Amino acid sequence: MSRLAVLSSHSLLRAGLTSLLTSLGFDVVAEGSTLDDLIQRRAGDARPEMLLANLVPSAPEVSDLMQGIEAWAPTTKVVFLAANLDIDLLSECFAHGARGYLLEDLSAEALQKSLALVFAGEKVFPSALAPLLANSAKRVIVDPLSEIQNCELSLRETEILRLLVDGRSNKAIAATLNIAEATAKLHLRNIMRKLSATNRTQAALWAVQRGIGANGLKISDGARTLN
Repeated sequence: MSRLAVLSSHSLLRAGLTSLLTSLGFDVVAEGSTLDDLIQRRAGDARPEMLLANLVPSAPEVSDLMQGIEAWAPTTKVVFLAANLDIDLLSECFAHGARGYLLEDLSAEALQKSLALVFAGEKVFPSALAPLLANSAKRVIVDPLSEIQNCELSLRETEILRLLVDGRSNKAIAATLNIAEATAKLHLRNIMRKLSATNRTQAALWAVQRGIGANGLKISDGARTLN
């Protein structure tokens, strides 16, 4: 049975999630209001395989939370649960290594399937993102090479775009290309400047429109996943 921990500052929501996940067959090994609270409850025990964290306005910055989780349980897969689809927040979550971003209004069945996908190694996105990708697919550019050249993207930047579409974090991109993480960040900033994109998701959608890395996209019930 998969070991899972629940993190939420809302005690009622935390209790409801714990009860629901247990009924769905997950082994909820711990729950806490903060990461420190969760760590204290799991002191000396095996780390959870997955952490389901509720995103609320009062929650710590995603980067701080992910750094804390990585220091405590570096192999734990993190899935965020949010009230709405915030593209910038979604981008930030995945940029810092999250494995999923789901919305609070999804069904119990969709939650079960989405978490199962993450356990299997997938990344999951809310189904509300599907229309954006679908609209992008309708506008696939006939001559992507020409578009890439017009934007003056280098071969390295095009390669990084493919990895971005695959949902890779800066750290993962750097490891894949055997470059420094700071170099990967610099390339991404240059890419977004050249594409006039304000965030990683816009850059990824630009790439999908042009067939860059599009084969990495899959759809599952209730969630969008990227290999």
